Amino acid sequence: MRELARRRLLGALALGASACLLAGPAAMAQSSEQQILVDRARIVVEEFQSDGNFRQLPVYVQNAYAVMVIPNLLKAGFFIGAEYGKGVLLARDLRSGAWSDPAFFDVYGGSLGLQIGGKSSDVILTIMNQGAVDKLLSSQFKLGTDASVAAGPAGVGVGAGTTIQLGEDVYVFERGQGLYGGLTIEGTVFKPHIAWNQSYYGQPVAPQQILGGNVSNAGSAPLREALGRF
Repeated sequence: MRELARRRLLGALALGASACLLAGPAAMAQSSEQQILVDRARIVVEEFQSDGNFRQLPVYVQNAYAVMVIPNLLKAGFFIGAEYGKGVLLARDLRSGAWSDPAFFDVYGGSLGLQIGGKSSDVILTIMNQGAVDKLLSSQFKLGTDASVAAGPAGVGVGAGTTIQLGEDVYVFERGQGLYGGLTIEGTVFKPHIAWNQSYYGQPVAPQQILGGNVSNAGSAPLREALGRF
């Protein structure tokens, strides 16, 4: 009886291991750090879409060459300011309007001055021309140095009739909690996260290849669909 029970237990364990192997990369991707960030980015997009303070954001997204979504960008400091987060960059097909799969980026920066407080923000950046996209895809990109930047219009008083300004390379739209004084959006640095891009797509891949459609991951479909609703 004991031998029979032992064999049944071993058989059940083997069956469970086989099921995990058969589930393969698709099941693993659902619980990966990269997929969690992609899912959070989709939630951020949907929250911006339902927020009346960002009524003009669709116009910027519809005219953008690419969009970066940064969930939970952390800013904190006491005299020396700092920020850190991770974001995903997606490019828009100018003919069809369809969005590419996401490329992963580290976001960080720092500044000196009288700065006290802390803040956590969800951020959407609209990149308005191909030149700015090309610079962002380089090894390291800094707002205000490699591209001009401005805060996107926001507020309950900003409606569809307000004049749309699209003269800057990058516009920043931010939804945040907390108070932080003195930190400027200029000087923020964006750097491709090579390891995360490779992990998510299962092979070494550059951001240019991701945005060009050379690789894909089905897990990004909800995010791409959400952006398509702008």
